[in-house]
Amino acid sequence: MKRNTSMAFDNPLNPMYSQDDWDIMQAAYDKAAATLVVKSSSDEEAKVIAETVMTAFNRGNRDINSLAALAVVIAVNSHPTVSGTKDGAEQRVA
Repeated sequence: MKRNTSMAFDNPLNPMYSQDDWDIMQAAYDKAAATLVVKSSSDEEAKVIAETVMTAFNRGNRDINSLAALAVVIAVNSHPTVSGTKDGAEQRVA
């Protein structure tokens, strides 16, 4: 089954970003989405990832790994609890 992991937004008709810019943001989004196992661009995490990647890119970050890592941290921390243990105890991951 193929996952729909494309960014939760598309390049508009009159883009303010070059294709290279979109390629960087898409690669960062894909990396973060794969890390968090995002199944659909409509998932809440997908929206957080897309917004984080675009915001950081707009502030001058052009490093795919940095953009992806930041998006993962923000997405994880946007949820009040993240269960990372078998007993379901709350555990902050980032």
